[in-house]
Amino acid sequence: MLMAVQGPYALMVQPDDILISPREVDENFGTMVCFHPRYALGDSHNYMDKDDFLREMYLNTVGNDERGMKRYENMVNMVWSRKMTGPNPDERAVDNTLLNVISKKYIMLPLYLLDHSGLAMKTTSFHDPWDSGQVGWIYVSKEDALKEFGGEKMTGAIRKKAEDLMRGEVAAYDSYLRGECYGFELYKNGELEDSCWGFMGSLDDARKDMAEYLPDSCKDMVEHLEEHNQPATIIKTLLKHAKIQVDQAAKAFEHAPRQRMIENAR
Repeated sequence: MLMAVQGPYALMVQPDDILISPREVDENFGTMVCFHPRYALGDSHNYMDKDDFLREMYLNTVGNDERGMKRYENMVNMVWSRKMTGPNPDERAVDNTLLNVISKKYIMLPLYLLDHSGLAMKTTSFHDPWDSGQVGWIYVSKEDALKEFGGEKMTGAIRKKAEDLMRGEVAAYDSYLRGECYGFELYKNGELEDSCWGFMGSLDDARKDMAEYLPDSCKDMVEHLEEHNQPATIIKTLLKHAKIQVDQAAKAFEHAPRQRMIENAR
């Protein structure tokens, strides 16, 4: 636990034990589709596997009808015979050909998972062939991107904004997977004054976000947080602040009769 003390205030920051996926509570720009044998990742979907997903995305692009399905089958058979056979088969040839067509209607980024002493995710390779690999994609239609950023046709600038926004969503999800979620409790004279949870990201990022929620007189406390792992130290601090509150209440109680006597004398 991190703690900072300033005047009558004690600020305590600790990991949020109740983690909720940002894919469940936030309004997301991109759709995150993942496939993993052990983990339920990204957004909920009904695709059996990545081939099922890419087939549907392809059909959504060229036409989800009998003609579109025939085009899909011919394309897969042609690529398979040309690039998947022989001494040096290209295992990603079919996927890459499908993605090339899908890119006419959608903006897509790959999703890579690192599974080593915890989970992590990003849109670029971890360069670890043993503990990482691609698990899916995050995507948005060009139509929705134009609605989000304005414009009548897709440009490089709008594409970049869309990709950056999706990378930001992946970064938030990565923080969730890593358990990088924090909350604070603010005590004044031993009593809980305020609390807030669900700050995602690195501890430095969480501190900056917390400062926006704290009273003006307490904002700089996030810069003076120190590690306190001894429960006795934390309890002692709270008891000290509670004693201040009791002493103040006692003084107010003693002052009240004298104040009434003065008012009566008037």
